Amino acid sequence: MSARSLFFATLLGFALVWGPRTATAQQTLITGDTIGTSGPYKETVRRYLLRQEPKIVGGRKAPHGAFPWQVSVGVSWISDPYESHFCGGSIYSRTWIVTAAHCLEGLAPEKVTVTAGTHALGVGGVRVNARRLVVKSDYNRTTFDNDIAMIELMDPLPFGQNITPISLLEPGLEAETLREDAPLVVIGWGSTQEGGSVVRDLRYANILFVTQTICNGPIAYDGRITENMVCAGVPAGGMDSCQGDSGGPLTASANGAMWLAGIVSWGEGCARPNKFGVYTRSAKYGAWVGACVAKPDECR
Repeated sequence: MSARSLFFATLLGFALVWGPRTATAQQTLITGDTIGTSGPYKETVRRYLLRQEPKIVGGRKAPHGAFPWQVSVGVSWISDPYESHFCGGSIYSRTWIVTAAHCLEGLAPEKVTVTAGTHALGVGGVRVNARRLVVKSDYNRTTFDNDIAMIELMDPLPFGQNITPISLLEPGLEAETLREDAPLVVIGWGSTQEGGSVVRDLRYANILFVTQTICNGPIAYDGRITENMVCAGVPAGGMDSCQGDSGGPLTASANGAMWLAGIVSWGEGCARPNKFGVYTRSAKYGAWVGACVAKPDECR
């Protein structure tokens, strides 16, 4: 299995795996800022410093003004929000972001920044540094169980048309939204074609909920899906969250609103038949997230 560090796959193809491509830096930063940090962060720094091109494959551009709860989690000392991007996240409140534990494990707050309010990274929006990172204490880096974390921001986000929060799916709505073949949406940043120009536009994929029974079947994940995870994709493959902007939102519609149904976590391969995308089950963590916001010093 692998953490889904960046970008999704749709029927149109897969999306951008990593963003950075131009910069120079001293070799000391390669050893000093990447050793001992989490995977997505470390890989983004490595590509930035070595001036490596991103891997590029398709995607569907999100309409302007859609998904205003989506944020980019970036490397704080890389000035371009696109080049700094290493994970996604969702706005929970003016000062709190929900993301994946595997994005933040091993990082200090000063290494992390959040960009909100834009569909095109580096064009508009606001960028806010992290004050506090909270990785759930029982996160299991081997199984990706409890793959959820929180970022407290230094300054509050200016809520408006392009910056709004999204609520975690309530347990009472799971029967309606998380049923076999129910429509879901996964979101991330990507580019349009291999070898083409890098773009910074937010993209999305329409996928389907997959039951735990099917996802835990012998031809899928053979018992590795816990009660803290949900799956989405299609059995035939070709539509999936493939390295799909880890920490970013899987959303569902209910009662006239959009809800955070899952957090992009992991998967085997990319859009393979019966190898669905696996997401942290947001409805299991409402109490924990609320407790973190209310008493951050006690959050574990």
